[in-house]
Amino acid sequence: MQFTHSHTLSGKGDRAEEFHVRLAGIATDAEHRLYALGDREIKRFTPDGELEAQLPTSDAGWSIAVGEDSLWVGLQGGIEQLDFDGKPLQRIEDADRLGLVTGLAVVGETLLAADATNRTIHLYRSGKWVQEVGNKVNTRGFMIPNGVLDLALDADHASVVVAHPQKHRVERYNLKGVLTDRFGHFGMNDPADFGGCCNPTNITATAEGMIAVSEKAPPRVKVFTSEGEFLTQSPDGVFDSNTKNIDLAADGHGRLYATDPLRCAIEVFLLQATGH
Repeated sequence: MQFTHSHTLSGKGDRAEEFHVRLAGIATDAEHRLYALGDREIKRFTPDGELEAQLPTSDAGWSIAVGEDSLWVGLQGGIEQLDFDGKPLQRIEDADRLGLVTGLAVVGETLLAADATNRTIHLYRSGKWVQEVGNKVNTRGFMIPNGVLDLALDADHASVVVAHPQKHRVERYNLKGVLTDRFGHFGMNDPADFGGCCNPTNITATAEGMIAVSEKAPPRVKVFTSEGEFLTQSPDGVFDSNTKNIDLAADGHGRLYATDPLRCAIEVFLLQATGH
């Protein structure tokens, strides 16, 4: 498996494609466009990396997901749905239950929201709360010293995968909220292991069914099969050495996007099977 760094998008600055203060999250759509959330707006980039649109959000967003026909933005105490032109469609106001929504996954009418404040995952259907996810397995909640709880839809397996940092593992839940699999453990020498106090921090699934996760100290991206077999990791020196909570997104053309929150930059990697 070849995993190479291609180029850098965005950054911190005053240009239209840059962010002034913060870059919170990224996601891709079925047309392989990239959505970057930060500074109370969403920037949409073409597959070639050209800025295509700037869509305002009602408040500071903390996570983003792309559904079949709309965008979802995680907020403090709520979740906002927008159309692809940025027009508000609905807002789930659930401040008594929802804290800071740092991860989202959507499929059909099912929406899963990772709540970093309450260290749990909420499952909604058609905008209505159904249940918590993961609380039976993690009776004290997800352990997230980094302050971020992240998840991703794995459409190939009709499930969501969750990064559980302090337990040094990835957990997989079906769309009914039942734990079906997990992989990973603590270790400092084998690249397949997760080192430090609390890794992995963020997660995504690729169109080919692979699972990519990010780590801090040092910052990097690792790629696994859907069953948890280690495949490869990103080259050294791409990220600021102090950055953390590297959000991830993948398109259908072998591109893997990774944020560098300290630099407000998006690093673009190419993931390709050896021999292609």
